[in-house]
Amino acid sequence: EEKLDSLQNLLEQQIENKEKKVAQKTDTPAAGKGGTERAAASADDVKKEENPELIKFMKLLYNTMIGNEVNEQYANQIIDEITRLQKPDVPFDYALAEVYQKMILKFGQPSGITPAVQGPKVVYFIGPTGVGKTTTIAKLASKFSVVEKKKVALLTADTYRIAAAEQLRTYADILEVPCRVIYSDEEVEQALRDFKDYDYIMVDTAGHSHQNEKQRENMNSIIHSADGLAEQEVYLVLSATTKYRDLISIADTYSKLTDYKLIFTKLDETTTLGSLLNLRLYTGASISYVTDGQNVPDDISEFSPQKTVKLLLGGRMSE
Repeated sequence: EEKLDSLQNLLEQQIENKEKKVAQKTDTPAAGKGGTERAAASADDVKKEENPELIKFMKLLYNTMIGNEVNEQYANQIIDEITRLQKPDVPFDYALAEVYQKMILKFGQPSGITPAVQGPKVVYFIGPTGVGKTTTIAKLASKFSVVEKKKVALLTADTYRIAAAEQLRTYADILEVPCRVIYSDEEVEQALRDFKDYDYIMVDTAGHSHQNEKQRENMNSIIHSADGLAEQEVYLVLSATTKYRDLISIADTYSKLTDYKLIFTKLDETTTLGSLLNLRLYTGASISYVTDGQNVPDDISEFSPQKTVKLLLGGRMSE
């Protein structure tokens, strides 16, 4: 990663600024004997407070992660794992590389939608209201249909939200792919028969409060309607702007229904990305895609651990 030049320069500058402040304390002139004694005492205090370069650097990394809303538990865990393995005289650029690699390993490799061995792959998109599920589906459908020339069919089980079906149908018309509203498990099974020669069947589910038990039961019925009939994947779509405590509650609720992978939306609407690492470590689910705008199909990409870690450690994205 070209040694994370911009990140390394940023951290070096911050360390240099802190050292200048310490030097200013010790160089302050004092008048008379009392002033000399106070200056000497101040110098002794500074000396006692001085830490090895590596400890100061690790503290800076820790504070940077906390500033990016990485959970304290995970930030401490990362720093502790590195400091236990480091020698006191290790250069901080080497320590930075170690932290960088450790965080990339914690994110793991992204795992996107893959074709079925035989027949269509059924892909369910679940999640709370307002996170952008339908737009995300349109972006992925465009990628597979237009770019990769795959046969894609769209289904929507969102019969709660006004004009939800029409929104997906509009995207389907633009992409020239079939779109169907489903109301029951039987209609999912019928769709599997009708689209048996397709590559992907993408299912938009109703966004709802994760605290509504009846809606959870309906969701559970839909996402298990193709069990044993076709290969399937489930993606939990979440907004990067959602509070961490709410993300935990949402993740716990859907974990009771099924295993899933993660898609984070609205990265363009937040300045901190700590929630991505937090939820990855909390759920163990891999992050597959991220979106950073409303444009279809452009504003979606496969998740990049390298870019995300660079941002979490205080770096800037390349233009």
